[in-house]
Amino acid sequence: MSFIGRVREINIQVSSILQEFVISSLPVKIEDIAKGLGLKVIPYAFEEDISGTLIIEKKVIGFNQTESRVRRRFTIAHELGHYILHQNKKAIFLDKLFRLNNTSDEQNPELEMEANIFAASILMPEKMLKSEVENIEFDLGNDEAIKYLARIFDVSSMAMYYRLLNLNLITPH
Repeated sequence: MSFIGRVREINIQVSSILQEFVISSLPVKIEDIAKGLGLKVIPYAFEEDISGTLIIEKKVIGFNQTESRVRRRFTIAHELGHYILHQNKKAIFLDKLFRLNNTSDEQNPELEMEANIFAASILMPEKMLKSEVENIEFDLGNDEAIKYLARIFDVSSMAMYYRLLNLNLITPH
């Protein structure tokens, strides 16, 4: 399947989950969704470079309790993405801190990218994001606009920037 086809498939799965949980307000309560799908969400005292884990057999998402709230939310969404998209691929996912163009040997870059797409899509749903963008009164090229949107969706400014970029709502600067 092509990359665009895979992104479309992921977005359909996210839309289905958002409808199932009747998500209509922001920020998306990602822990509630994970728990509603039968997963336990547990803080762990991981080493600094580990963001989270998914243990499929035990239905457990673990997140690094020392990271910021927005980072923890993205990690939980990322691990939920692995659970929804990849539970037939591996039994355990151990995700190192996300860095652009840097995955460890045990990580599959394609699976990691798909989990990141899932996380961005569920935390910043396209329709809800476009609706918020229409309602703001300042230029999206402005860092303040991105920070404002990031606060509404309870994500990092960097995550918001890439989501806006990937939805073609802004151009790179």
